[in-house]
Amino acid sequence: MTPLKVIVCGSTFGQFWLAALARYPQRFTVAGLLAGGSARSRACAERHGIPLWTSPEALPDDIDIACVVLRASVLGGEGSALAQALMAKGIHVIQEQPLHHDEVAANLRCARRCGVHFRVGNLYPHLPAVRQFSDAARRLLRRQAPQYIDAACASQVAFPLIAMLEESLGALRPWQFAAAEQPPGAPWQTVQGSLAGIPLTLRVHNEVDPDDPDNHFQLLHQITLGFPAGRLSLTDTHGPVIWSPRLHVPQGVKQGRDFSGADAAHLLEETSAALGEPDCDSWRTALAERWPEAIAADLLALAESLQAPDAPAWQPQVLLARCQAWQALTQAIGYPRLVPGQAFRPLARTLLPETRRPEAPAAALPDFCARAETLIAGIGAQEVRAFVAAMDDACLDAMLFSLQEGGALLDPDRGWEPPALMAQLRVAAQHRPLIARWLALLADAGRLTLRGGCYFSAAPLARSDLDARWRAVHRAWDNRLGAAAFIDYLWDNARLLGPLMRGEQQAALLLFPEGRSDVAEAVYQHTITARYLNTLIGDWILDRLADGAPPLRVLEVGAGTGATTERVRELLRPRYGDAPPLAWTFSDVSNFFLINARRRYAGLEWISTALLDIDRPPQAQGIAPGSQDLLVMAGVLNNARDSEQTVRGLAQTLAPGGHMLVSEPTREHLEILISQAFMMPPPQDDRRRSGLRFLTVAQWWDLFRRAGLEVVASLPDEGHLLAPLGQRLFIVRRPPDAAL
Repeated sequence: MTPLKVIVCGSTFGQFWLAALARYPQRFTVAGLLAGGSARSRACAERHGIPLWTSPEALPDDIDIACVVLRASVLGGEGSALAQALMAKGIHVIQEQPLHHDEVAANLRCARRCGVHFRVGNLYPHLPAVRQFSDAARRLLRRQAPQYIDAACASQVAFPLIAMLEESLGALRPWQFAAAEQPPGAPWQTVQGSLAGIPLTLRVHNEVDPDDPDNHFQLLHQITLGFPAGRLSLTDTHGPVIWSPRLHVPQGVKQGRDFSGADAAHLLEETSAALGEPDCDSWRTALAERWPEAIAADLLALAESLQAPDAPAWQPQVLLARCQAWQALTQAIGYPRLVPGQAFRPLARTLLPETRRPEAPAAALPDFCARAETLIAGIGAQEVRAFVAAMDDACLDAMLFSLQEGGALLDPDRGWEPPALMAQLRVAAQHRPLIARWLALLADAGRLTLRGGCYFSAAPLARSDLDARWRAVHRAWDNRLGAAAFIDYLWDNARLLGPLMRGEQQAALLLFPEGRSDVAEAVYQHTITARYLNTLIGDWILDRLADGAPPLRVLEVGAGTGATTERVRELLRPRYGDAPPLAWTFSDVSNFFLINARRRYAGLEWISTALLDIDRPPQAQGIAPGSQDLLVMAGVLNNARDSEQTVRGLAQTLAPGGHMLVSEPTREHLEILISQAFMMPPPQDDRRRSGLRFLTVAQWWDLFRRAGLEVVASLPDEGHLLAPLGQRLFIVRRPPDAAL
């Protein structure tokens, strides 16, 4: 694709446009600068090594696009007149906001007469934090109608504010703005009204220094959307984005401090939570990186419309509505107050107290945890965090490499819609939801960019880079956190992701090569989390057993390779030998595991086996209601199609006062998404709607409570050194007074 020849008109803010063009040399060639010929513009042209022209008539005939970065007529400039003169020469134009409605209409008519394209550039809606806010707002709008808008901005950037709100709300009409009376000399003008029919309160910093009018504003943008369930806030144009659930205290909590009721589950939510990465860029990064990249989004969209006839059509009516809303708003605000001679006096960040929370200390652990804690002696928290970071990086690169290896996402200029990408990669139908989740994760991590429903990649990955990532994982694992065979297994999966996603390679054969179980044991039994959690399960049972009491009726669900069974047996043997007071049912959906279990536990009268499908009611499979004292489930519920339905069914098999011991992932385990996930059915519960493959701690608590169960404990807690690994043991009880 031949690069388009582009000129920039204006050397002040135009420098940001030059930086944007420089990011995509394969799409654009900077042909020169059109400016007044001042010392500043001459220096700018020299710095970029481009010609300087001082009149449109002097331009060469081969210019494709002109970026008009000059004030429009509505601000007393000549930007629109220049835009029309350039379009008359057959040059496509993209003009910097803001513009009056009449200017846009005139420019559009001129573009049609001259057979060229006209666009308006607006970087702010493309900034990462703004996109995150808009995406979150649209998701919330699908569930609840907003009740109010509370916003603030500088008058110079009121036009982008309108655009940002339109992107978030999907509409602007009807609108109404009225200025509130302000004290004389007040720097802020308050506007009351509505936008898209939603009540609006807007505070505008409406004063400027006439000698430096685009500076000295108190802020760019702040936006809060209020919903019945809480508030979504863009705290600054560059983030972070905060979700603050509404405080609503149920009657049971008000009257009796009962936090166990199902109607109190929402109180488990954090009082405020940052969406995505809460750490913000420096202003230097924002100006040098984020703004040029955001400007480039509009440039690339224009280039796409010129070079791809089937590109999505631009909708000028949306822009015209934004112009009209902005004009109505500026009319309500009135002229800014002139404050000449302003000076900026920065304050050092070090003057402020430390805002980062210290790492939470580990909570006091129950007595039965003592043995498990000895397993992690000598392992440091930083060591665990380093491994998690290395593993996540390796998995993300493996996902991207496999997509590129299949012939997609190799050209940074070509976007891929998911259906076309799936077809190119020949993804098997049953794996398409999984690959769709990969795409979302890669976009969240910045490996891909999502624009206009299409995914773009920055650059192809090399196999050598991928292998280097996995070597780093091996070093971080270092046999201290588990057997090396675990990393080898994941690396093998990473090398075979193409055949796996096409259905040409069976994932089970990588986990059980040649029918052996040594790899599966490394995965399910010999990692640090497996050893720790299985030890907790065994010692909890040991602590629970009382000499002389009837045998504890235990149903192990999804027992698989027997990793948990073996650890329980090992811990009970010193006290009870081979005859503990247990009636243990080893169950699984696969006869493969049951045959191995019957062979391994032959002669042990306390262990029996049973087929059990967690996606079917247990009662229909011979497990009577109230027949079990304890259910043990290690890493099985995430395989259920509907986790809540499965938990509800299994809960009915518990006697009143009976317990569940449930160990589960509580974060998006990328290593599972490139391996065992190919054997897991797509979820049909809340995970399908959210796109997540694994529930969070709060979601598990909520699920258990909706199933009528009480959460006794969740181990380890957030301050524990193993917490970053994202595995929890939930100790859950059926209330003693629960009806059978």
